[in-house]
Amino acid sequence: MIYQERWGILFLKRLDNGKYRYYEKFYDESEGKWKQVSVTLGSKTRQAQGEARRRLGVKIDKKILEHDERYKQKQKFQKLKVREVYDEYKIFRKQELKDSTYAVQSVMLNSVLKNILDDLINNVSAKYFQRYFMSSNNSLRYKKSQKSLINLFFKYALKLGYIEYNPLERVELPKQRKTIEDIQKKREKFLSIDEMKKFKQSFEVTPREVRMNCLIEFMYLTGLRIGEALALMWENINLIDRKLYIKYTLDKNSTSIMEFKLNSPKTIDSYRVVSINDRCVEILITMKQLNTEVKRKNELFVFLSLTGTLINPDTLNIYLKRIAKKANIKNKKPEMFSSHMLRHSHVSLLTELGVPIKTIMERVGHKDEKTTLQIYTHVTKKMKEDVDEKLNNLEL
Repeated sequence: MIYQERWGILFLKRLDNGKYRYYEKFYDESEGKWKQVSVTLGSKTRQAQGEARRRLGVKIDKKILEHDERYKQKQKFQKLKVREVYDEYKIFRKQELKDSTYAVQSVMLNSVLKNILDDLINNVSAKYFQRYFMSSNNSLRYKKSQKSLINLFFKYALKLGYIEYNPLERVELPKQRKTIEDIQKKREKFLSIDEMKKFKQSFEVTPREVRMNCLIEFMYLTGLRIGEALALMWENINLIDRKLYIKYTLDKNSTSIMEFKLNSPKTIDSYRVVSINDRCVEILITMKQLNTEVKRKNELFVFLSLTGTLINPDTLNIYLKRIAKKANIKNKKPEMFSSHMLRHSHVSLLTELGVPIKTIMERVGHKDEKTTLQIYTHVTKKMKEDVDEKLNNLEL
C-alpha cells in the first residue's frame, strides 16, 4: 500500500509479529538525497494510518530542524580560528595539570602552533605539521612529545565538533637511524659491579650529597624506579623480614612534601615485594637518623632532602652526571648517567650473580622482557668472554 503525500511517500509493511511498520520518505535538499523515517503500530486501519502520518511528520520535522541546527553550527565552526579554539583548550588543560607541567606543555605547543594561530582551524592540514617535523632539529623524543600534545589538542576540537577530522592522524615522524654508537651506548647503559665500586669512590660527602648517595646505592641494590624509591614509606618496610612492599610511585611532577601525589605503580607487575640485604638495612637506618635532622619534620617518607622535601629527581640526575665525570669510567660518558641507569645496573648486578632472568624480571617489576633480556644477554656474553680469557691465561 502506497500513499502519496505532499512531503513524501508513505509505505506500509506487515511484520512477523502481526504489527505494521510505516515508512516515510522525504527529500533532504541540503544533502541532495532521499531519506527515510519509520514508526510501528498495531494495525493498518484508516485511523492507524492517520496516526502513522502524524508521527512520521513529527519525525521528519524534527530531523529537518536538527539538520538545520547542525548546519548553522557547522557554518559557525567553519569561521573559528586556531587561536580561539586553542585559548579555550588552554583553560581546559590548566584545570587538569600542575602549573609547572602546564607551563612546559604550553612552550611545546606554542612553538608548533604559533604560525597558524590566525588560520581557520578547519583549513589546517596535515601537510603543515608534516613539514614542521621534517624540518625541525629537535630530537625524535621531543618531536614525539610535541606530536602527542598537538594530537590531544585536535582530539579536543574534534570531540566538540569544531573540526571534521584530526590532521595529526595523517602525520608520520621520520624514524631515527641508529648508528653503531647508538646501539653500543644503549647496551652499555648500566654499571658492572666493579664499575659501581669505582663510581662510589667519587661520592661527595657534604650533608646534602650523603642523602643522595644513600638513594643511589639503595636503587642500585633494589632496582626500584626513581618514583618507587621516593614514594617508599616507612610503613611499607619490614626490617625484620627484610622486605619492601612496593605499592606506590611518586607522580613525576611532585617534588614537595607539601604537595606530593602518589600514584599506583606503572603496571600490575610493578606491585611487588622486594627483599633487601644487610647494606640496604644499613642505608635505611642511616636515613632514619638523618631524617631527624631535617628542617621540616616528616615521618612518612624515607628519602628526604635536608629541608624535609622529597629529593628532586632532576637534582639527583645532575649529581649523577657530576660524579660520573669525576669517576671517569671507561666507555661510560657522563651524559649517559641517570636514575634509570641504576635500575639497569641492578639487572646487570643480578645477572653477574647468576640470578635467572625470570626471577630478575619479577624483582624489578618488568612486564616486557625486552630491556631485561638486552642487559642479561650483554652481561652474560661479557662473563663468557672473561671466562675464556681466564682459561687462556691459566698456567698449570
